Amino acid sequence: MDHAQILALIAALSGTPQADPFAPLRTAAARPEAVVSIEACPRPLPDQEIEGVSLICGRVKVPEERARSGGKVIPLAFAVLKATSRFPEPDPVVYLQGGPGGSALTQIPLIERLFRPWRDRRDIVMFDQRSAGISGLSASCADMLSSNAYEIVRPEAGTTLPALAKACVAELERLGVPLPVYNTTQNALDVPLVVKALGYGDYNLYGISYGTKLALEVMRVAPQGLRSVIIDGVAPSWVNLYNALALKNDEAVQHLVDQCAADKACNDAYPDLGRIFNETLDKAAKGDIVFQGQKVPVEVVAAPIITRNGKYNSAPITRFIPAYIYELWRGKEMPTVELLTAAKFDTPRADDAAVLKAAGALDAGQQGLIQQILDNTAIAARAEMGSARAVAALRDANESTRAFGPLVHLFDQELSGALREVIRADRSKARSVLADYTAMQNARPGKDVLQGFVERHTDGAARARLSNLIAGMSEKELQGSFTVIRRDSLKTFTPFFYEFFLDVYACQEDIPFSSLEGYRAAATRLRYPQIGPLSDPLAKGFFEACAQFKPQPRDNWHIPVQSAVPTLSFGSLFDIQTPASWAKAATEKLSNAQVFMIPEAGHGALIYQPCVGEMGVAFVDNPKRKFDNSCAESIRVDWHVAPWVGRPKP
Repeated sequence: MDHAQILALIAALSGTPQADPFAPLRTAAARPEAVVSIEACPRPLPDQEIEGVSLICGRVKVPEERARSGGKVIPLAFAVLKATSRFPEPDPVVYLQGGPGGSALTQIPLIERLFRPWRDRRDIVMFDQRSAGISGLSASCADMLSSNAYEIVRPEAGTTLPALAKACVAELERLGVPLPVYNTTQNALDVPLVVKALGYGDYNLYGISYGTKLALEVMRVAPQGLRSVIIDGVAPSWVNLYNALALKNDEAVQHLVDQCAADKACNDAYPDLGRIFNETLDKAAKGDIVFQGQKVPVEVVAAPIITRNGKYNSAPITRFIPAYIYELWRGKEMPTVELLTAAKFDTPRADDAAVLKAAGALDAGQQGLIQQILDNTAIAARAEMGSARAVAALRDANESTRAFGPLVHLFDQELSGALREVIRADRSKARSVLADYTAMQNARPGKDVLQGFVERHTDGAARARLSNLIAGMSEKELQGSFTVIRRDSLKTFTPFFYEFFLDVYACQEDIPFSSLEGYRAAATRLRYPQIGPLSDPLAKGFFEACAQFKPQPRDNWHIPVQSAVPTLSFGSLFDIQTPASWAKAATEKLSNAQVFMIPEAGHGALIYQPCVGEMGVAFVDNPKRKFDNSCAESIRVDWHVAPWVGRPKP
């Protein structure tokens, strides 16, 4: 942080009056008929962001059922990252999160980093969709959570996800929650409502993963005001996504094989890689490959293909994979296998020793300067971490004293300590403690609710201290305590709800279009057949979970979208969640689309390759611009040639 940012932080924490960049939004939120409200942003936040100055969060109300006038509304959680320019463009970039059911607002630091290139001139808007993340309360099942909190927190307790999902669906149906309106089309109709409520007119979309499916549906059902669309890691609704669970790995292998064959150095070192890959998989399936005294199973052969997707903070391991496969196939020396397995299929990281070794060719004075650079790098890293901790502590302290009141933090600390002692003394009480604490997230805030919990689960001096704190709470502190309880519960149950919210969409929309039989039929068409069974547990679990939901087919859902909205579509060559070929399939009926295949990128090319962001910024600036393939062509794989290459073949 620089001095100006520190001063802005102090002003925000102390409530010092200053020019409010979000004044129009606050004014809109203050109106009696307002559909937008302002609330604290969820943690964590980027270190440099000043809440209320560069970032603001809140809720936008949208109708749960559009066909029912005056019906229930869903408060969708949003965040706006203000453009850094004094003279921003009026049309924001609206980010659509993947999943379905994923939360954008719990990933604000990552999203801010990814969309920083656009922020020079545009606001960045994100929101958690209906039945997703922080917006998911309208489709959550409080009684089921309370009854099964222990089983959800400790999966080894034995209750399966399908059983929990079945209980949750049953509870929602008893409560009259209309699950069929929690779908992508209704999500798409929510998008322009959120944009308008936040004060914008025209806007641009950037969707990743399920966000691409949602972006395409916006183009279909609510294109008004839509200026440009970028889809990245593309999942169009008209492909059999869940039938293709095994095809995804298969396509990623083929892209690797094609890349190697197209490069003279790689092809000379590792010829006919596709055949060798298949033979290696066959050998592993038979138990014929041994490494360090252990048989190598098929999943270890395929591990570098699968694990490189999702590792976006380190260099890709693509360059090592041909050598890795060849070494397993040869059954002789395996230096590349040793390298990758020791690094857990990540790129071996350079450290001080590696830098000093590389500096060995320099003279003594230059080596001294290199050591000084290393020392300064370490100091800078420690300073950055220290600043981040200090900013987080300041935010927490400010929330305790100004937003909630001092007793909230104190009560939370005392209660946490008391409950740890209770469970440490008698672990059998964990189940009832979790159940009752979870039940409070949906209770009407009241001192009697907190006091009842304290009396049931604490005693002695701890109970007396907690009771005194409850008695002394102001109304603001009481509300703050329940906010903390809801926040804790959301964090605890996020893994369950991520799966459940995904199923709400996928099982209602894509069954019976996708089926276990369809998955098995598709798996017979693999170019690398031994890879198929690796996806069987995922497929089995998904289709079992879907048995708890009633399919809700829509007439046009599996028909390609037709649109003239300018579109940029990115496929990533080692994406094993949405195959690169789907980026092309999505544009079948899009008359103003451009498609690019990005090497050395996994799910969401923007996350892996900076030139994708550079293209995206240029495209949003001028959606009519036509691009060459220089982004993809600039990304070269420096194929690793193992030391044994060139020796006589077996």
